[in-house]
Amino acid sequence: MDRQSDDGMSNPLWDYSVATYRLDEVAQLCLGLQDDFGVDVNLLMYAGWLAHMERCLSGAHLTELEALIVDWRESVVKPLRLLRRQLHGRAPAEGIRSEIKVLELRAEQQQQDMMYAFYQRAVPLQREPEPLPENLALVARFSSPEYRGWAGPLERLGAILLQ
Repeated sequence: MDRQSDDGMSNPLWDYSVATYRLDEVAQLCLGLQDDFGVDVNLLMYAGWLAHMERCLSGAHLTELEALIVDWRESVVKPLRLLRRQLHGRAPAEGIRSEIKVLELRAEQQQQDMMYAFYQRAVPLQREPEPLPENLALVARFSSPEYRGWAGPLERLGAILLQ
């Protein structure tokens, strides 16, 4: 069943992301890529979702998408994540931390709603069989161009997503 966004739009990207994130090791790998290399988990999910539809992510498409979401991620998602993490282990703040986690998830949903709306109006991406490794690597290079330490975790993530 498709989830409805706040504006009533169905978002198969979000549905894919929720289902994929629940797979063994996916959350751990994605969070490691995020924390160690600055890779946006939502962009990883987008790359995987596109590959699931046999769509090849392009640098131009990714650049345009990033321009659309960067302010939201930097101004809303990241500050909520930082605050939630700062409250970790503080027993009196556990209820507040839980509420912030809900808000952080809603902020990520909103980001993916923006991403899906962009996908719908963008120039169609080239169709190719099995573009997952290239899609994931493009996102990683985009986020962390100088350091390739992300290759191992990215390969493991790709192997899980291909199952």
